[in-house]
Amino acid sequence: MREETKRRGRRLLHPLVNLLVAGRVSPTAVTLTAVPLSIGAAYLFATGSFVWGGVLVVLVGLCDTIDGELSRTTGRKSDIGAFLDSSVDRFSEAVVLGAVYWYYQTINPFYGLVAVAALVFSLLVSYTRARAEGVGYDCKVGWFERPVRVLIFLVGAFVLGQKYMPVALGIIAVGSFGTVVHRLVYVVQQRKQ
Repeated sequence: MREETKRRGRRLLHPLVNLLVAGRVSPTAVTLTAVPLSIGAAYLFATGSFVWGGVLVVLVGLCDTIDGELSRTTGRKSDIGAFLDSSVDRFSEAVVLGAVYWYYQTINPFYGLVAVAALVFSLLVSYTRARAEGVGYDCKVGWFERPVRVLIFLVGAFVLGQKYMPVALGIIAVGSFGTVVHRLVYVVQQRKQ
């Protein structure tokens, strides 16, 4: 996702961030709020309540955006906070997509498999970047970062519904796989230079 798009989105959240700053809410508290929301969303998806599950996924995404903006605004950025944020993001993604798999596994095993593919490749998108940067390479490439995946997932939850959600899951799986391959090639090319 382009940095300019991210900046515009953050500007929209300034009033809410300022309210949290005034209330002395810590970025970590906002990060951890995503955990019960994710579990709630997972329960709703597992039981077929896709629209309400989608509402909670929106709130999880809001927490994910606000915690970073809150840490920047208050000057409370830390390595531990970034680590916690990334870990909670992966947990949220895994528990929600795992719940979608659970919903589809008995209805249509192929749809369940598509949900698992979306889960695996989504996690690999984040892992390849983290691992590359951990060994000193730049890896900020690829289209299917978390905000894009969440947006497609929400289209599936709100617009496509249970019957056609596997289309959104398939797009997430294929797009994430393409991003993983792009990142692998990008890092290997840096090694050759």
